[in-house]
Amino acid sequence: MKRPRRALGCSVVAAVVLATGLGLFYNGYGPMALMDRGGTTQLSPGEAKADLDGSLQAAMGAVVPPMAYFGGFYAVDRRPEHADGEPSLLSGVREVVSVRTKVTPAKVPVLLDRMRQVWGGQCRPEVTGEAAAKRYTDLNCSGRGDTLFTLSVVSSTTDSTVQVFMSAEVFTVRYQPGADYGVPPIGERPTGQELTPDVDDPYWSH
Repeated sequence: MKRPRRALGCSVVAAVVLATGLGLFYNGYGPMALMDRGGTTQLSPGEAKADLDGSLQAAMGAVVPPMAYFGGFYAVDRRPEHADGEPSLLSGVREVVSVRTKVTPAKVPVLLDRMRQVWGGQCRPEVTGEAAAKRYTDLNCSGRGDTLFTLSVVSSTTDSTVQVFMSAEVFTVRYQPGADYGVPPIGERPTGQELTPDVDDPYWSH
């Protein structure tokens, strides 16, 4: 028995409406994801990149004598999906650079103090911890715009120098994949090799 044309047409329309609704739902236009668009102060990816880059450039520019760096990368942490399964439109974004210059433990207090000077005292007391025979020290400061700047130092009793990382993070950014942020100002972090400091400096390394 042939199906009536009208019924068939209604089925096609229903399928199109359903597909459109699902497409909107999973692309940030459902009822809960729409709340991400308003009510919360958020940055565009371009604004976030400018603040992140600005914070790291200010920190690196304040280090005298200048240090060498391996390069940077952007890490995007998309917020968990909403209770109804809709993907969130918001994310946190972090930019990290690794210091290539060898830094002795004796120079770490000098580096910490330089970072405090950069941010005009907008820093919390450093936090230290130990794990797997390594000691971790983090200094968190208010960076450019809405960023949190962190200087991280990793040391151990078996190494004569420490590892130093600088990072900046923003927490409420309209979601875009990490690749959309492009290349950090100092170039991309090299891959396929261990990022062990290998540049000797007359001041920082001795």
